[in-house]
Amino acid sequence: MQQWSWSAIWRAALSVATFAVPLALAQNWLTDSGRIESDGSANYLLFGLILLCGVIGGFGGAALVDHKKLEHGAAAAAVATMAIHVAGAVRRILAGEPLSSPLAWLFTALLMATCGMIGAALEKKTSGLRSTPMKRGG
Repeated sequence: MQQWSWSAIWRAALSVATFAVPLALAQNWLTDSGRIESDGSANYLLFGLILLCGVIGGFGGAALVDHKKLEHGAAAAAVATMAIHVAGAVRRILAGEPLSSPLAWLFTALLMATCGMIGAALEKKTSGLRSTPMKRGG
C-alpha cells in the first residue's frame, strides 16, 4: 500500500491559501462594508473564484505525486481550508469576536475537497497530454 506524500499536500495547500486568502479577505471586506450585497452576483463570483483555488490546488497536489492523485488533491484543498479557518478563529479570539460554527468549517472543507478532487481528475486526464512531446511539422 502506498503512503501519503505530505510534502505534496502541504505544498499544494500553500498554493491554495496563497490565492484563496486574499480573495476571502476581499470578499469579507466588501460585504461587511456594504460595497457588495451578500446575496449579490459579485459575492457569488468571489465565492466561485475561491472554489476555483481549490480546483487549482487539487490539480497541483495530484501533479506532485504518482499515486493516489484524487486523494492528494482533495487533501490539499481541505487542509488549506482548515488552516485558513483555524487562523481566522485565532484572529477572532484575539479580537474578542464570536467564532463561526466548526460544523460550517467541516462543510466548507468538504466542499473544497470536492473541488480539489475535480482538479486532481483534470490533472489525471491531462497528464498524458502534458508528458507527450509535441510533434513539429505537419
